[in-house]
Amino acid sequence: MMKSGIITFILSFLILISACSQKNQKQQVKYPSGEEFSVGEPETILTYKQRQEKGIGWIDTGIYAMNDEGQWKWFCGGGYKYGIGPKNNPYDSAITGYIDDIPEPRPESKSWEEIHHSVNNHWIANVYRNPRNGHILGFVHLEYKYEGNRRQTYFRFGLSISKDGGETFKWCGYIIKPELSFETWVNALYQNDMLIQNNVGLANYIIKDEYFYLYYQDTRDHPDTTINGAAVVRAKVEDVLREAEEFKTAEWKKYYKGKWNEKGLGGKFTPLNIEPMGFMHGDAAYNSYLDKYVLVTRTGKHTGPNGRPGKTSSILISFSSDGLHWSEWQTIHEDNHLHDYPSIISRGADNEVTGKSFWVYYEYRGGPILLPEKGKRSDFGWDRVLVTLDKE
Repeated sequence: MMKSGIITFILSFLILISACSQKNQKQQVKYPSGEEFSVGEPETILTYKQRQEKGIGWIDTGIYAMNDEGQWKWFCGGGYKYGIGPKNNPYDSAITGYIDDIPEPRPESKSWEEIHHSVNNHWIANVYRNPRNGHILGFVHLEYKYEGNRRQTYFRFGLSISKDGGETFKWCGYIIKPELSFETWVNALYQNDMLIQNNVGLANYIIKDEYFYLYYQDTRDHPDTTINGAAVVRAKVEDVLREAEEFKTAEWKKYYKGKWNEKGLGGKFTPLNIEPMGFMHGDAAYNSYLDKYVLVTRTGKHTGPNGRPGKTSSILISFSSDGLHWSEWQTIHEDNHLHDYPSIISRGADNEVTGKSFWVYYEYRGGPILLPEKGKRSDFGWDRVLVTLDKE
């Protein structure tokens, strides 16, 4: 009897271990395989001095490119300037533009009316050219500051359209806001003195099956903690273009539990299988060489110990066959200076499509955010590296 009891105990113990192991395996995130690639040495395409000479102020976003009937145009935020020039000199001509009719903070609930918002910042976060009429969609990153405090910010995406080649954009409306409601966010500030970080990042979009797929960082509607995830929202390209012509917005839907059934404005989301590195401040594109999609972002600015900047900064890349399952982040370039706001620039005529090799442009900053090397640039310009894929 004792021997039988011992055997039964051992078998039960082994079954328990097996069950725990299977549970842990189920919880492990599965990634598609990454890709082989090589990376060239960094090249500077916009120096700090050139930026000053062109009157280009603070660039707090990526620079996004499009081919407008053979003329390359470049869009960025921060005292909105757009550039006209070749890929090795994007701001050969720098032109001042603006976004018209961006709304002032408006009440959405009783709690909104009780708060004084003294700052309303916005940046162009990506662009798309309508091939039929040449009009340009401008995705807009919006920040509402609480009592002028830079850190206390609620984030959204909006959409604008330019019908004059990019000189002026007119506001169409909001398209995406986090699951975290404004009311939950502001009550956390009031009642718990807690900041829930909800930065949506930049408008990293691809075009798949006649839809815009836009990748960003979303935040759970939780009253006392920050829970972020990489998320995706989509809308039909035809619907977006049609509504924008009337300065309106189409309905965007978030991916949630295998379906596209949650509203872009505040709906729930299912996190993708990749970490939302660098708040998803990056870009995305289709790659014809691999027949896959490419996503880039950065890390190092906000991701060090205790929320402080790390000692190195990286440009990261991921690949996907279906737009939902992404490979683990791989490093393109890294050192102890900040590499911020990467964007993908094709070597071909269509910047929505990349090939065997493509450029990744990024802000280079040698200042105090990361450890500066003696003798390096004291302020920021723009660099690029050439990424060459190898699928053999």
